[in-house]
Amino acid sequence: MIRESVRRSFRPAAAVAAVALTVASARVVSAQQPAPRGSGSAIEGTVRDVASGRPLANAQVLIVNSTLGAATNENGTYRIANVPVGPAVQVRVRLIGYGAQSKTVAVTLGQTARADFDLQQSALQLDQVVVTGTGAAVETKKLGNTVATINTEDLKSAPIQNPSELLAARTPGVQVLPSGGTTGSGARIRIRGNASLSQSNNPVIYIDGVRADNGGSSAGGASNSSRLEDIDPSSIERVEVLKGAAAATLYGTEASNGVIQIFTKKGSQGPARWTVDLSRSAITYPDRVAPNAGFARNQAKADTLGRIFGLTLQPFQPFEYNVTKQLWETGFNNTASASVSGGAEKVNYFVSGRYEYEDGPFTSNKIANPTDVKADLAQDLLKRNQATVSLNVLPTDKITIGFQTHYTVFRLDGIQGQNSIYSPYAESMYAKPDSASCNGPDGKHSLDYIGGVARCQLTGNPFGNSTFTSLRESVQQQAYQDGTHYTGSLSARWAPQEKLNLAATVGLDNTDVRAVSYYPFGNNVDLISTQAPLGTRSVNDLRTQNVTVDTKGNWTSRLGSAFESQLTLGAQGYMVTQKSENGSGRDFPGPGLAVTGAGATQSSSEGYIRVVNAGYFAQEQLGFHNWIFGTVGARYDYNSAFGESAGGVLYPKLSVSVVPSDRGGWNWTTLSSLRLRAAIGKSGRQPGAFDKFTTYAPLNASTGSGLVPDNLGNPDLKPEVTTEIEGGFEAGLFSNRAQLSATYWTRTLKDALISKQFPVSGGFSSRQLTNIGRLDAHGIELALNGFVVNRANFAVDLFANGSYLSQKVVSLGGAPPIKVQGSYVRIRGFIKEGYTPGALFGVKIFQPCSSYRNPATDAKGGCYQAGETPYDQNRDGKPDTEAQLRAVLANPINPTNLVLLRADDDGNKLFDDHYQGKPFPDWQGAFGGNVRLGKAWRLANVFEYKAGHYTISDLTDSFRNASPTLGRNRIEAARVEATLLNPASTADERFAAAQQWLGLVALSPYDGYNQNKPGDFVRWREVSLTYTTPHAFASKIGARELSLVAAARNLVLWTRYPGTDPEVNYNGTSNSLSSAQTDNNFYEASDVFGLPIPRRFTFSARLAF
Repeated sequence: MIRESVRRSFRPAAAVAAVALTVASARVVSAQQPAPRGSGSAIEGTVRDVASGRPLANAQVLIVNSTLGAATNENGTYRIANVPVGPAVQVRVRLIGYGAQSKTVAVTLGQTARADFDLQQSALQLDQVVVTGTGAAVETKKLGNTVATINTEDLKSAPIQNPSELLAARTPGVQVLPSGGTTGSGARIRIRGNASLSQSNNPVIYIDGVRADNGGSSAGGASNSSRLEDIDPSSIERVEVLKGAAAATLYGTEASNGVIQIFTKKGSQGPARWTVDLSRSAITYPDRVAPNAGFARNQAKADTLGRIFGLTLQPFQPFEYNVTKQLWETGFNNTASASVSGGAEKVNYFVSGRYEYEDGPFTSNKIANPTDVKADLAQDLLKRNQATVSLNVLPTDKITIGFQTHYTVFRLDGIQGQNSIYSPYAESMYAKPDSASCNGPDGKHSLDYIGGVARCQLTGNPFGNSTFTSLRESVQQQAYQDGTHYTGSLSARWAPQEKLNLAATVGLDNTDVRAVSYYPFGNNVDLISTQAPLGTRSVNDLRTQNVTVDTKGNWTSRLGSAFESQLTLGAQGYMVTQKSENGSGRDFPGPGLAVTGAGATQSSSEGYIRVVNAGYFAQEQLGFHNWIFGTVGARYDYNSAFGESAGGVLYPKLSVSVVPSDRGGWNWTTLSSLRLRAAIGKSGRQPGAFDKFTTYAPLNASTGSGLVPDNLGNPDLKPEVTTEIEGGFEAGLFSNRAQLSATYWTRTLKDALISKQFPVSGGFSSRQLTNIGRLDAHGIELALNGFVVNRANFAVDLFANGSYLSQKVVSLGGAPPIKVQGSYVRIRGFIKEGYTPGALFGVKIFQPCSSYRNPATDAKGGCYQAGETPYDQNRDGKPDTEAQLRAVLANPINPTNLVLLRADDDGNKLFDDHYQGKPFPDWQGAFGGNVRLGKAWRLANVFEYKAGHYTISDLTDSFRNASPTLGRNRIEAARVEATLLNPASTADERFAAAQQWLGLVALSPYDGYNQNKPGDFVRWREVSLTYTTPHAFASKIGARELSLVAAARNLVLWTRYPGTDPEVNYNGTSNSLSSAQTDNNFYEASDVFGLPIPRRFTFSARLAF
């Protein structure tokens, strides 16, 4: 549903654009006209590094105040044709990593002028041009807020397969959260933590000015894929990241999470340039999943297990067998891409295509029988075809028309992901080898060894899966996604004269994904699973469309000799429409039927969501002598999700930037450049599309259909508003060979949307979203980079960055604490006043009194003295003495029957509310560098880290250590249980085992205990070695350049975390239009039967023609 006020908001938006045109046109009358172009006139030259003399490729050479320009080739040369004739034509060159430089040359009719440039390396890039929402390119030094820029030119050799990997470890404050180690699983992106408690925290994504789908999708419980990954990384020229409200105010509602702007490559004047990239990768899992362990209770079982696993065993002798590795193989990825770019005076173009095929490191082959059809089993495959076209037309000197389009077709076959009891990986970790048997429920026995792996040729349980399903049954599911993703934009820019720039963009982003989950008839091949033995199939179609309309006008003028002004007026609107259609069928009459209509039980559903946002904005930027800059602006927004009485919302901004080093007389060498900056701004986040409405749900009965109360509704619902203040500096050191930047920011989220329970006497029992909460946060961002050595045949540059984050829930407006994952007790994250959102709470066991400084005040919940234990076998509420415990342990005992004393420090009769950590680290960042040897060799490294009170919820090992039915299958737990149960064990041996049990016991009634563990880590994220062959060798195959690259990703992990991987997360990217986002926001750092992040070894060849 769309409010009429939102429909009307497009009219004033158009009026604003008309006003901008009218005001600008009034000023054009007295403007000076540009010099005419000269037929045959040109400028050419060479761009080199001043220190080493190396030619510099891909430098952007522009004619100031025109649309003309060119890029240097591998020899550092350029040529710009048909330039304006005149005695003082200004030429400017920019290149990432170097200081900008300008020259003035005289151009005569029909002649070629020359302008050579010797650029000096500069770690500080204050002259870098960025786009900030106004539509006008602006130098970084004029902004009071930070805009991080990631340029892909220096990352051509990095082992990057998708845009998420492009963003990872590049800039402080941007966190990329992988959801798992399976092929095609998408990552979530967080900028400066969380800006909402209940709504999506995904940043807004723009591709060439068009708002894009920033959500994800999954099939049949498989890991979520992300629509961000649909973008071809080789087509990206640069990424700009606006961090938070102070930077993203002009983007309006939803921009409080930050904005990611992706700019794809465009052509430039000159002959066609071709590039071809070919790569082959090997993908392997690191050995971080502990083997399965067990023991036989008697000699007969020991003999049976010995035959299955090829061992000689005795009763109560623990042994190990790694079941998970039976699902692993070496995966591979083949990627091929090609592009061509070029242009003439009036037209430039860029066209690229990319093909990717990945068969991941999961396999069903090792556990399947020879009669199984491999294509019908679970697999991890990714097929993706991508195309990009960019066309820019300059019909006149004053008009530029651009057309950009991106199209992706993909197919992703996945497997059920984390926390699914039917997932192959969960079943492999649940497996208890001591329960293995090839005596099926039908009484038949059949054991064989194929490829060295024991298999039951008939029904059976060769790995010891005790509940839910067998490992072989778990791979019967097929889960896949088919989809297309199209993004297209048409933009026009009109510069009637030098001072005025008018621009408009219209674009469409459309995704269409079909997700299918299918269990065939008779999938319970081991007669264990009862989930759907007769088969089931579900089909979910999801179509998401984003329409963007954006108009802007910029007027730049001088106010006397001291001041420069840039006034921006604009209007922007977007409309998001999402349609879903779902159908399922269960219990097929026989094999070979794989359509939902064949099921005995069928169901269907559909959904429709439309959200419209429209706003208009104004901004004035004033500069004084080109070293002091002030900016003031505001945006006024309407949104269809706002309540009827809420109206619109105003988001103001104010910033200042001072560059004292640009003032005359600054001659310091050590502190070569300095910029001081500060900014304040507001942005918001709208509620869900239907949260404001009072709704009723259908109720079907044998007597007919009816309605029941569903959503209470709230006509006063308004956006939650974030106010962010940031301040900092950039300093260029040692002639700008090094740069140090620092930012401190603070953020207040008011009117936070919280689900509150209202009296159910009105018939509405569900919670209603209300603006009652508050979330505060602050942080620090630091970055240091520099060129240590720069010689003709040797160069070294290094970088390091880090960001600190602190978040606190100030108020829930009277609502009780909100538990992540609802009533599921084993997930221990809470949104609770006074704590970090998602903070972990759980049971605390009695600790030694000697571990407290003052037990009387510090151990209010209880402790035990010397000679006592934390056990309470007689259940008198007091610690048992060692003698009492030894008496109990004189006989065999199951660990389940050992009773531990739980502390109650606050005396509220609750044992599971002790704070145990937070899922967000205090610090995260990266460090690394590049080494260049001669002209041919280049070595690049990136290391990433998280540290400081970073806590991971390790449910995997909690189950594997403590669950009597699904676990106790790690070697430590198996030894403890074997010792306690073995009649031959002595009381002393059992007592020692009971002490070891204190470090393993978990799960109810000890939820949280031994579950939340330190997760600090350092990971060798990227390494690449590039060899550029001599030109003579490349020319033999018709190429102007040939580079060979050997690279690796996620090569080494250093961590104290004992679980699978400190980066694994249960949740992936979800549908961002859903209003229920609490779990997706704060169910982080959760290791729930996930897989380690795989290593990827890549060899590639890159050719340029």
